[in-house]
Amino acid sequence: MEMSKIVYKLMENELMRLLFSGVTDLTYIYDTEGNVLFVNKVFEKFTGQRPEEFYGKPFATLFDEDNLKKAMDAYASTLKGESPQYELYFKNTKILCEYRNFPLRDEKGKLIGVMGIARDITARKQAEEGLRVLNESLEKRMLEHSSRLMELNEELMGEIDARKRQESESKQSIVKLQKSLRGIIQTLALTVESRDPYSAGHQKRVAHLACCIAEEMGLSKDRIAGVRLAALLHDIGKISVPDEILNKPGQLTDAELSVIRDHAQVGYDLLKEIEFPWSVAQIVLQHHERINGSGYPFGLPGKDILPETKILSVADVIDAMTSPRPYRQSFSLDKALNEISHNRGILYDFNVVYACLAIFNEKGFKFERQGHSNSKEKEIEVLLLKA
Repeated sequence: MEMSKIVYKLMENELMRLLFSGVTDLTYIYDTEGNVLFVNKVFEKFTGQRPEEFYGKPFATLFDEDNLKKAMDAYASTLKGESPQYELYFKNTKILCEYRNFPLRDEKGKLIGVMGIARDITARKQAEEGLRVLNESLEKRMLEHSSRLMELNEELMGEIDARKRQESESKQSIVKLQKSLRGIIQTLALTVESRDPYSAGHQKRVAHLACCIAEEMGLSKDRIAGVRLAALLHDIGKISVPDEILNKPGQLTDAELSVIRDHAQVGYDLLKEIEFPWSVAQIVLQHHERINGSGYPFGLPGKDILPETKILSVADVIDAMTSPRPYRQSFSLDKALNEISHNRGILYDFNVVYACLAIFNEKGFKFERQGHSNSKEKEIEVLLLKA
């Protein structure tokens, strides 16, 4: 069968038409001799060349020596009935694509070629590399702090062994250890804020408001301590977001929004191995979920969202709206309160919103934007450090 007839025959299939109509992904068909039968219009975007120029030519001409062997090996394995997935650069471009080959058979099951999809993953790879570098930096910092903490522990044990009958000096040593632990928590919380002047103090303000809401709702002091720690760390995942996206003054693209939305998962991955007495990592993972299932990263319904997360989510929205961002001025407190009031029972938990409105409207809550902790926060900090 002629090349054009093969393509036409394939395009009669509804599934194939849908496959070839993709706007962002490249689709291609090779025959069993390795010649190009078809590529869609995305080919020109990836290579700068018209698709028709390569019809009937060996697909090997699309790749340089560094990438050719991998392309040929994948092609050969596809002819054996496999569906390999691999990554290659097109010749003379810096676009990295993720390929997936599939055996192409006629209606009788006879192998007549290879078809596949190629997706541009250049930006994703760059983001992953940036995340890797940032993770290495964070691990280095954590090791440094851990080493220092071990030194302090050794000093503390030495003092306890030497002066175990002197209770007052032992208490002083414990206070030093508590300060060191608080310093580590603050270092983690400020990692993102040090890169983004617009979010300075955000996590601490959110923690303050979240604790007040939790107290208004009657949560125990121990659970409030868990809420505060999760709030202090809820945006730690933004260390994976490149500066040019984090501080971009204009509207973000879909790809940039996707990178930012990954911060909840990144934060969870950073915290999940730490043995907190509360579900801190899970709260951080869920803090952008909404009770009607419209949030991210998983679109969880309200019944699957932790109560502590529902509190954190409302506090996060209030402070985010009333704080300036690179792309907008801050909204008024009334507008922020109207937002959660209008969406209570829809996006936000009804009881959490009720408690939040009560502490603003009835108890005169105000953000302490200068960063001074109140007495209740200090009491909760002691619980955090003793956990």
